[in-house]
Amino acid sequence: MPSESPDLRASDEDREQIATLLRRAQQEGRLTLNEFDERVAEAYRARTYSELAPLISDLPDENGNAVRTGPSRGSTSESTPGRTAMGIMSYAERVGPWRVPPRFATFAFWGGGKIDLREAYLDADEVEIRCYAIMGGIEVIVPPGTRIEDRCAAIMGGVEREVRGATSRSGVKVLLTGFAFWGGVYIHSEEPGERDD
Repeated sequence: MPSESPDLRASDEDREQIATLLRRAQQEGRLTLNEFDERVAEAYRARTYSELAPLISDLPDENGNAVRTGPSRGSTSESTPGRTAMGIMSYAERVGPWRVPPRFATFAFWGGGKIDLREAYLDADEVEIRCYAIMGGIEVIVPPGTRIEDRCAAIMGGVEREVRGATSRSGVKVLLTGFAFWGGVYIHSEEPGERDD
């Protein structure tokens, strides 16, 4: 992966090489099965080298050396958060203190998901949460007063929004996109530490 050109378009072969490294890391116990699934899905969606690089920045190469994937703004695992949460006939959640990239996607297929932003660290003043609920449900929790722009669509499903307080919290904006098909997306507000049902 050429470090001097992170914005170049990646090829199918590049994506396959990243998937192979991730598969090896999972087999060695460096990644959990959920982490592996998330990173592989992100690898096949990646368009540029800069999108591929964070997926392996915390893994060694086949010789045990740190993988060199180009310049990064802090190359620890905390600074390269996962960008997806998938619940396929299962449940996926992101709760507590966690890093939210500018674009984050969650999938629920015959399952469920919870994305809790109350204690999260947002990497941008505006973040996009892509919700795809297919015969499943996704819950998004935000602090009261968070600005919300809801662009989710529903097909034989529902999208429900219940956010309290004036929309003026630190200028942070959450954009919701995606769709619910025979499923639902529910976004609501709770104070940090307040019990959510």
